[in-house]
Amino acid sequence: MSPADSTSSSLSTSPSVEVVLTERPRTIANTSKTRKSKPKVRTGCLTCKARRVKCDEAKPECNRCIKAGLTCDGYKQPTKSVLRSRQRQIILPKKVAIPRAATTIAPLRRIYSGVGFEDPLDGQCFRIFLEETSREVSGTFPNSLWGRLIPQISEVEPFVRHAVIAIGALGKESRINRQSKQLGSLTQGSDYQYALQQYDKSLRGMREAIAAGQHDLRKALIACLLVFCFEGMLGNQAAAAIHAQRGLMLLHQWTTGNNPFGKPFQTQKAWQDQLFEEDLLEAFNALDSQVLLFIDTREKSVHSQIKTSQNSVVQSMPREFTSLSQARQFWQLIMNRNYHFCKSIQQTDMVKLKEERKDSEWEGSVDMKHTELLLSDAQDGPWPLREEHLRYRGDIFRWMTAFANLYEKIAASDNERERACAGILQVQARVSNIMLAGTFFTTECEYDIFLPEFNDVVNFSESILPYIQSTYNGTAPRFNVDIGIVAALFLVGSRCRDDAIRQRAIDMLFAANYREGIWDALAVAHVARWLRSLEVKHVEPGRWIPEEKRAVLSAINIDLYRKKEVLGAVQKTKDGVVESKTLITW
Repeated sequence: MSPADSTSSSLSTSPSVEVVLTERPRTIANTSKTRKSKPKVRTGCLTCKARRVKCDEAKPECNRCIKAGLTCDGYKQPTKSVLRSRQRQIILPKKVAIPRAATTIAPLRRIYSGVGFEDPLDGQCFRIFLEETSREVSGTFPNSLWGRLIPQISEVEPFVRHAVIAIGALGKESRINRQSKQLGSLTQGSDYQYALQQYDKSLRGMREAIAAGQHDLRKALIACLLVFCFEGMLGNQAAAAIHAQRGLMLLHQWTTGNNPFGKPFQTQKAWQDQLFEEDLLEAFNALDSQVLLFIDTREKSVHSQIKTSQNSVVQSMPREFTSLSQARQFWQLIMNRNYHFCKSIQQTDMVKLKEERKDSEWEGSVDMKHTELLLSDAQDGPWPLREEHLRYRGDIFRWMTAFANLYEKIAASDNERERACAGILQVQARVSNIMLAGTFFTTECEYDIFLPEFNDVVNFSESILPYIQSTYNGTAPRFNVDIGIVAALFLVGSRCRDDAIRQRAIDMLFAANYREGIWDALAVAHVARWLRSLEVKHVEPGRWIPEEKRAVLSAINIDLYRKKEVLGAVQKTKDGVVESKTLITW
């Protein structure tokens, strides 16, 4: 289980650039012990039921919808059987508690180092996770998942506890690197080895749970998040992407009413009525963005289904947002919906692009023909698709209008964290607009119309990055599970041909020392700089880069642990396609 295992990895900034990962041989099952069945609350409003969140059942409109800025669709008329059930509940003695679905968790009690653990080092690493690593992993936006929910579940679920200890041990190793001023990735010290041992225990616990037929979707989703986090911290992008996609498919199958475990562990109605914490769902929305922007082999039908379900919620977006969390919730839906649209109309079969090259320097690298990569057949879509993409771009501008007044207030405030969060949303809005338009581009020169948006992305990022850097003093790349600005800066570094703006983006990537899930700033900085070097060769400084000089990434294999990457690119010259290849180390 060495992190040095070669992984084929990919980076994609538009539907016209797609690179695919090859799965590592190791696979794990992400299930755990089942929890006791409890009666489900089925009397919530129709909107909360569609969102799979707990309704407070206020009348005539629930407070949860009002606070979220959503239109409450009211309540379904109760059937006779439900009315009889309610009547039976009313006459119960007051001292009898009526059980209901658990959607909230009690406050985390104090956990003392070394108490209740197999080894004192377990308690020490657990506390490091609680006090340090969980804050870094959660990212810029507030989220209690890593600091509250996961530690609580770890107290009753051994495989979760071992994963938490493993992540905490990696955090401890990073702290040692910081104190010794050792730059670069994590070293193979004693804490590093201890992290691998704990991770192995966690994986064995997951396998044992599924072998015993113990199925619990909530814990399975958390297991996927923990694996994504651990593999991402190590730099194993392939494993991280694979498990992220598995978790997303589990969640998709649940939302469509199917049991992802293949055999029922509770009634179908109870399965459909299961509720999850909003922080957990938000984490998977962020994970969806990671997969959509990096590598996604889900079927087109899955993308279409998700796109359709998200459309219904997007339509209820208010004219003006009242809170940053509300703005982010709607933006996450719009952004992911847009990228699911892009994926759903691609004509190239991304699964078939997983073939391994026989002449590769590294086993597992990806062979992608330039005709497949450029996806020109996907860009000449029928008018209904173009009309749909224009509607989605219109939703982006509606969101920006609804966010405008709130953003001005936040930008003028003294709250640095909120200013950074608001700036990230502005960056992502511009990137999504560019990528939607790029779905139908047939030349690289068409991206030139987005020079103002490229400039905005860089300006916002320059104001965001100092805050991110101020919250972390480590030497190993800081890691969090959320999408922020790294993918956006790579888009500018690879698609913007204004050299001043482009160079600012590349410089920020080199300075970031920052990893957002699968996206490592330093790795993609090298990619963007190499693409630029291909384009400016034989072009006078400051001159416009013609179409035949513009390079498009065609293949990539990144090994973050060994700090090297193999890159391929194509340039469509008048004499045909020119292919370039390089090996970069750092």
